[in-house]
Amino acid sequence: MRYYSITSRLGIHPVIEIHELEGKSIVTVAVERNRVPVAFDGRYYTRIGDTTREMLPDELREYFQQSIEWDSVTGPYSFDEIDEEAVKRFLARANAAGRLTSVDSAESVAAVLSRLGLSRNGGISNAAIALFGRDPQQYFQNCILRIGRFKRADIIIGDHEIRGNLFQQFEEGERVIKQYLGVRYDISEEAMRESFRRREIWDCPLPAIREALLNALIHRDYFNNTVQTQVRIFDDYIRFHNPGHLPEGVTVEMIIREHYSHHRNPKIADIFYRAGLIERYGSGIERIITAFRDASMPAPTFASTPLGFTLTMRMDTLNENYLREMELNDRQIRAVERIKIEGSITSGVYQVLSIRSPHTGAKNL
Repeated sequence: MRYYSITSRLGIHPVIEIHELEGKSIVTVAVERNRVPVAFDGRYYTRIGDTTREMLPDELREYFQQSIEWDSVTGPYSFDEIDEEAVKRFLARANAAGRLTSVDSAESVAAVLSRLGLSRNGGISNAAIALFGRDPQQYFQNCILRIGRFKRADIIIGDHEIRGNLFQQFEEGERVIKQYLGVRYDISEEAMRESFRRREIWDCPLPAIREALLNALIHRDYFNNTVQTQVRIFDDYIRFHNPGHLPEGVTVEMIIREHYSHHRNPKIADIFYRAGLIERYGSGIERIITAFRDASMPAPTFASTPLGFTLTMRMDTLNENYLREMELNDRQIRAVERIKIEGSITSGVYQVLSIRSPHTGAKNL
């Protein structure tokens, strides 16, 4: 009767044994440790100081997210729902990248998913459906990438809802973003000498766009069913917004300075790594910043709030062609480039750049 009460009220199945010791009966109750909270009569409780109280809905949700990796959860899926061609394309990429040599492409889909850690005991994980499913949105309605082109916050002139698996969303998302970016061509002698063809100069560095898009798809909070991964493109900046703020105790400064690596969805991150699309050790943020620095453009900004994680990239509207159309000379253009990188310029620095007198330099600045 007591065993039934434990299982029915707590939902756990302890091992109860009776041992004889020195003529006395001793009852032992062994309970395996749970990765998730255990409910009592359908309610969850927490200990605050010397008080026990019921957990609030937001507290419970946060606890579950910290205890469970969404991409490792298995669901009522069938192997027939996995796109075999998508799996083969991934294996080809992974082999070309030299990051997956132990899996034979001739193996069955079930065997491949098992080797990749995307299924266990016949159960298929959320990650497998998101990465290789024929129709992931059948189960995850907000597993969607939304890209909008805005003239201002209340005027949208282009709207794209990108569905399919995560690889398809990445490839189509990159294509759509590029169609809204401007590109110039450097046909200088130096550019032609380096690559024997004209050099493309985009409004935003493409390596940074790619990293930001990958981060948004890989690290989003898929437990959040209310917000889609969003990219908003304006005339002078691009904003990537992703549901899922940084873990407690982790700040934006930490991920910039220390290259902190936190994989909310480690299975998904591992598959993108093996496909050669990302690196490990949290270097994505560093590569984004480096791409802007190499392009002599203002550093992007990052923000983490309870609503999610946001990355903002400023476009280079004050490019050299535009500045020359304004009839600025070489010295003035160098000063503008300095301001774009450092945010300001002193009269003394400007004098060095222009090699003019203090009076002339201040007047022209």
